[in-house]
Amino acid sequence: MSDYQAESNLNFAVAPAQLDDLRSQLNALERSSVSFPVQLTIPAPNLDVWQWLRANHGLARIAWADRSTDAVVGGVGQAAVVELADGQDVSECIDQCHQQLAGGSEGLRFFGGCSFDGTDHWNSFGGGKFIVPRMLLSGNKLTLAVANEDDIDQARLDLQQVCFSPATVNEKMPTQTGRSYSPTFDGWQSRIDEALSLIRSEVVEKIVLSRKAGLTFSAPLCPIALTRRLKEATHDCFVFCFDFGGGSAFVGATPERLFLREGDSLKSEVVAGTRMRGEDSIADEGLAIELLTSDKDQREHDIVRKSIRQKLHKFVDHLSVDSQASILRLANKQHLRSNVQGTLKPGVDDGMLLKRLHPTPAVGGYPTDNALPEIARIEPFNRGWYAAPVGWVGADSAQFAVGIRSGLVEGNELSLFSGAGIVRGSDPDAEWREVENKIQDFIGILER
Repeated sequence: MSDYQAESNLNFAVAPAQLDDLRSQLNALERSSVSFPVQLTIPAPNLDVWQWLRANHGLARIAWADRSTDAVVGGVGQAAVVELADGQDVSECIDQCHQQLAGGSEGLRFFGGCSFDGTDHWNSFGGGKFIVPRMLLSGNKLTLAVANEDDIDQARLDLQQVCFSPATVNEKMPTQTGRSYSPTFDGWQSRIDEALSLIRSEVVEKIVLSRKAGLTFSAPLCPIALTRRLKEATHDCFVFCFDFGGGSAFVGATPERLFLREGDSLKSEVVAGTRMRGEDSIADEGLAIELLTSDKDQREHDIVRKSIRQKLHKFVDHLSVDSQASILRLANKQHLRSNVQGTLKPGVDDGMLLKRLHPTPAVGGYPTDNALPEIARIEPFNRGWYAAPVGWVGADSAQFAVGIRSGLVEGNELSLFSGAGIVRGSDPDAEWREVENKIQDFIGILER
């Protein structure tokens, strides 16, 4: 039975009276003296976020789930857009988001991200893009965002375009018809050898190389259905889908937080070092002990921990970093994790943090300035938004995750990205198995 058939009895339509209430609130804005941007809210207890997003194919759509909750936020349409211009720094993009949110309704957020190096113009995503969804479903509330007085008429038109009826589509995953790798296994081995040569020459202490697996299918993939299955199959992950209406969507389930800022409070973390989960509790614990006692994995983890201390020390009045890593257990993998907490100095903003923390050595390398040009030279493709910051920006808080364990959906093609940290002692065969293991969340739900 398909996802849609299993859910088709859900009453998820919004009552006409509720939509009339929303239109009345919108009309009243022309006679009010509210501060823009503003959110108009109605209850929507019967609206299922996944069905609603699927029903609005063709409009901009976002889905976001924080790691600590089962709740999923879904957005449709665009009330405000900030894009990274050529030659612009991503921190300037974040500053523009804050400027547009200033003085507006609490709860308004820009959702989006940027490319790994800030310049890749990756399909419809560009170097970076953040949107305030025209309509946002969060919990049992549906809100409509209006950017300014001149936006009221466009909000009326956009509201007419939004669908509130069930999506009459079959959500059974299409059959996989092919798979390719970039680089191939032989190409991967030669690139790992090249990376190890850089390490021996002390050009870098660590470098992260990635691989792209290209999957083709018998019919187009639904990115919303794929994201929903990712959410169901993973835990302790940030789950996301960004579909800006350009014919492609970036989806993923990442375990790694880049940072969470709430006022002057900062949280970050180190996630580096990987093993699979065991078939039973005894095997699982054995793999965890192996990870905790692995010299190679501990060195890889320590490099990231050291880098975060170095990057943040000028930005904080207080910084606490776990001295010993713990185990982060996910559905199919387990990692070494160290928590980072700090109190920000006055004047430190989200754009500064984003520019300072990205990329961490967990996705780039160390030293960063040496590793990045080598990655660009060695890897046979542009990373785009893979391993780059994705998340949201609010007036008084922001959260970004690292866009790993992710894929790009383009019609009946899915490009899956995964990477491995190369340090002294890395083995090409073991690293190939690691990058293959890291796409198993996707492979599992596609084969289910």
